[in-house]
Amino acid sequence: MNMRMSVLMALVALAGASSTLKATPISPEPGSKPPIYSDLTGTVALENDHVIAQRFVIEPGQSTGRHAHAAGQLEVFIKGGVLTSKTGRSTLWPDGRVVWLQDAGHDGGSTNTGSSPIEIVWLTLKRGRATSPAAGPRQKPGFGYLDYPNIPGEDVLENDRLIVQRFKMNPGDWEGIHAHNPNTLYIFIKGGHWLSKSKANPQGVPGSAEDGLIAWMDPIGLSEGHQSGNVGKTSTEVVWVSLKN
Repeated sequence: MNMRMSVLMALVALAGASSTLKATPISPEPGSKPPIYSDLTGTVALENDHVIAQRFVIEPGQSTGRHAHAAGQLEVFIKGGVLTSKTGRSTLWPDGRVVWLQDAGHDGGSTNTGSSPIEIVWLTLKRGRATSPAAGPRQKPGFGYLDYPNIPGEDVLENDRLIVQRFKMNPGDWEGIHAHNPNTLYIFIKGGHWLSKSKANPQGVPGSAEDGLIAWMDPIGLSEGHQSGNVGKTSTEVVWVSLKN
């Protein structure tokens, strides 16, 4: 994570994780509208010409009302809990659970039957399915897996539109020098404090994030010598999403 990213994250925090990183607004493609809960109002946590991320909080005892979602959306539980459907079936959703919804659908909604608020982020892609050209002998795809030399990541899912990975870092851990591909974003399931170093800033630039922070990542080349370390007192958990379109 570099200085540009730290500045963006500070702006996001000051704006209450609203739409600070918003680019010129464009409407989603038909059939790719954000999910709708009839009894909940979400807030826009991130929007640009690639994605829109909406945050919903379901308080204990609260019902979502009827729910409808478009095809091709990603659901991420920042704070999980127990949701009980209209039919009485209860499901435990842990913190950090990621769900890809390939097909559009709707249901009668659910009720938070636990004792703590449930926080969900819905990520809607604004463009169509990936049509990345085949890489030639001297070309590399514009997307790929994030590779921390020192931290093994969990491959959560991959399809024709995106790649999702999860990384957990303990206090004192350093990622190792790595690159960031274009069109990626991150979601902190468990925030914390870090120090970001590069050849341009060998002393490091401090940063921090609260649980649930969402931000768009600038591309970084391997030659920049970029890496970050967990300088806080608690472990962090972040979900990275790499778009293929």
